[in-house]
Amino acid sequence: MLTRFEHLPNELFFDIFSVYFDGVQLYKSFFGLNSRFDSLLKSLNNVSLHLKDSNDDKSINLFSTNVVSLYISSIHKSIKFIPLLVNVRSITFVDPSVIQIMNLLEISHNLEHISIIWSNPYLVNLISARAFYELIFSGSSSENIRSCRFYLPESHSLYIEPKTISFPLLHSIYVQITNPMADFRRLVNLCPNLIRFEIEIIDNENSNEERILFFNHYENINIRRFHIYNLLSIDIFDIYIEHLPNLEYLYISMKFPSYPLDVFEQISQIIHRINHLKNFYFRFSTDFWSLGQQQFEKLKQINHFFEKMSIKNQDDEIIFTNQ
Repeated sequence: MLTRFEHLPNELFFDIFSVYFDGVQLYKSFFGLNSRFDSLLKSLNNVSLHLKDSNDDKSINLFSTNVVSLYISSIHKSIKFIPLLVNVRSITFVDPSVIQIMNLLEISHNLEHISIIWSNPYLVNLISARAFYELIFSGSSSENIRSCRFYLPESHSLYIEPKTISFPLLHSIYVQITNPMADFRRLVNLCPNLIRFEIEIIDNENSNEERILFFNHYENINIRRFHIYNLLSIDIFDIYIEHLPNLEYLYISMKFPSYPLDVFEQISQIIHRINHLKNFYFRFSTDFWSLGQQQFEKLKQINHFFEKMSIKNQDDEIIFTNQ
């Protein structure tokens, strides 16, 4: 006997709706078909909304109090609905306006995960970026934040320097920085309970020379995972490692400015000091070297840690991993 779709039990519909659809898709596909589907949709909990444009706003009134995760695309600039989303725990903005950032204050007390994504990190709305930094690293920001992604604007310290801030639950951040040393040290100090720390270095050729800031030597003993994207030099990496004594997982991506074997010898000396390192993932591109088996075997001899590594080529990059 054949079973028609609408004859499926409510429990199965709840599973299908929760796993395979976000709130906007559910509204467009099922709301208004019949009273049963309308009732099922209204009773859903933990709804995620993916707002691509203003036509998606119709789903907000239906799910507003049940939305826990919100994604707002770069072309969706509406803000009038934000006060309705009283139970949102996670929010992602793509290329946000400063008005959208400021409206986070309406729901910031509940937020646990915040991501600000810039589609082009070299064309950032600096007013929005600064507003977000000011919102997060100030006394009015949420103490419930567990993870955060944002862009740290150049010269941010000229207009605001955080005072007494406590984020006891902030365990993971992804931050785009333009001042590799000063910004790293500031964040390590401001976020003492970090476990996962990811930084993407934006190489701004037009930026001013980095201002040297002096800090008392501070070790973040909680960070276990450290990711560096677009690492500019091994010297910078060497400074980073001094602050991370309990590092276990390391990810590096960079373009080699010189002969790779020389760079690996430098890295070998540094990771030799990382006593708790378990996994190492190294992604690089270079114009100096086409890696063959003979060169790979020679590389393994540099450090016993490299002996367990595997290698694969992907497009114009070479990837090392011992995971």
